[in-house]
Amino acid sequence: MTLKVSFEFFPPQTDLMEERLKTNVQKLIGLRPSFVSITYGAGGSTREKTHSVIKKIMTQTPLNVAAHLTCIDASKNETKKVIKDYLDIGVRHIVALRGDIKDLNAFEPHPEGFRNSIELIEYIKSRANITVSISGYPEPHPESKGYQSDIDFLRAKIDSGADQIITQFCLNTDYYLRYRDQLDKEGFTAPIIPGIMLIKKFRGIEKMSKKIGVEVPAEILNIIEKNLTADEEKNAAEEFAIDQCEKLRKNGFENLHFYTLNESEIMIAIANKLGFENHAN
Repeated sequence: MTLKVSFEFFPPQTDLMEERLKTNVQKLIGLRPSFVSITYGAGGSTREKTHSVIKKIMTQTPLNVAAHLTCIDASKNETKKVIKDYLDIGVRHIVALRGDIKDLNAFEPHPEGFRNSIELIEYIKSRANITVSISGYPEPHPESKGYQSDIDFLRAKIDSGADQIITQFCLNTDYYLRYRDQLDKEGFTAPIIPGIMLIKKFRGIEKMSKKIGVEVPAEILNIIEKNLTADEEKNAAEEFAIDQCEKLRKNGFENLHFYTLNESEIMIAIANKLGFENHAN
């Protein structure tokens, strides 16, 4: 089975980071991703940077861009303007999210804003016939109120017009399979795209995972305990991602979404070892 891939990037904070991102995006074009997504920063300057990066990738590369959008710290009118700006520059795919408050504090809607991702999805779909992706959680979100509540909310997002589900990353690959099977039993038909985190530092991924409620399996803890050299850790990260991709491919997943951390080297190494066709010059 041939895998389709997509990549996530975040808006760079400095000119140097922007040049590095541009270089890495160019290196990944040869893998012909179905789309690339750009995360969204609430607030004036960060929001403008997101828009700038999206426009540059759309005008300077052949890539299809999915723009993230959240309900954080914005009135409905402000969010509607962002959507209009996206549509005006040709965006035809939005990843619609409620968004998480810094340090996972309790979410409070802007008094004049969209209350949740359902309202956001409904408005986007009323404005344009474009693809809307939503988030899915193979492991419970830190704010989960239980299995049935999670299923009901996901169904409401789909019923509001969402087209596909991109999952939170898992370090236990079986959880992607379990999630897919659970949604199948519940009658969901929207495509499920596993989100794969490309690991730069295993201690870093351990810290991030514990913060957001992602289980850290013994395999990762054993790697951390070995105190590997930089090269050994890099190789271990590649092998871990390759094992995840192979298992997902063997179990019927046709699309994978990679959280790249704005890097390209590990993704290209993984693609080469998995036999992906690379059309780079």
